[in-house]
Amino acid sequence: MKYCYQCGRITAGEPLYCNFCGRSYDVKLCPRNHVNPRSAEVCSQCGSREFSTPQPKISVWWRILEFLVRVLLGVFLVYVSLAVLVAALRELLPRPEVQGGLVILGILLLGLWWLWSQLPKWFRKLIHKSLRRKDRSNGHWGNGK
Repeated sequence: MKYCYQCGRITAGEPLYCNFCGRSYDVKLCPRNHVNPRSAEVCSQCGSREFSTPQPKISVWWRILEFLVRVLLGVFLVYVSLAVLVAALRELLPRPEVQGGLVILGILLLGLWWLWSQLPKWFRKLIHKSLRRKDRSNGHWGNGK
């Protein structure tokens, strides 16, 4: 989601332009959507002189305030989530049906780990490699995405 400082509206996703006023977000874009800095006169990739109009600059203090609000909200959400989790565990753990379910879950996990240890080493390595390759192709590792 991106906020446009020109029209004051939010656009969902990771758009290049504001859907309402048509301004680009903090960069100049040529007609081929090549990203260029605000100070560019000519596109660094295609040489075009036609650019989008970027949204207005905001001061450093507003960016610092935005960062602090995000961090404080994140810390608050983690704290509240942990408090709810602890309260739920305190409420549920004394119940015998929950304890029985946890015992069954523990036995199931032990069985799965035992099965994993019985697989040949070459097969385990193959699984690790395929999972790593899958994560890299999805952009989770190494690409900075």
